Amino acid sequence: MLDAMTDNESKLEEAVDAISDKAYDKALSILLPLAEEEFPGAVGMLGFLYLCGECVELDAPKVVELLIKAVELGDGTAAHNLGTVFSAGLPGVGQDAEKSKYYYRKAKEMGAQYAPDEFYE
Repeated sequence: MLDAMTDNESKLEEAVDAISDKAYDKALSILLPLAEEEFPGAVGMLGFLYLCGECVELDAPKVVELLIKAVELGDGTAAHNLGTVFSAGLPGVGQDAEKSKYYYRKAKEMGAQYAPDEFYE
């Protein structure tokens, strides 16, 4: 199990590098199998690709579905991204201040704090 986790983490890092290099198709080919295995970071990162509309068409309901699943699997960054989605809104997903606050707070609880404390209050 430890080896599988290490292998998945290595693959996830490869996907991050591919995204940094704007090799989105490569990132997608790495992330899809990991997401099918419910590897939290991969599910969240796949949601992020749908959010950005990179190599896949922007699909707001799919973004929310993937990010919620990633949060349920333990991905705090996905919680932060959901806070942002509900703060700004997307086509097909309206702004929702309460959901935004909930997910920002959840992100902080999960250790994914990317702003000063007062941002999460």
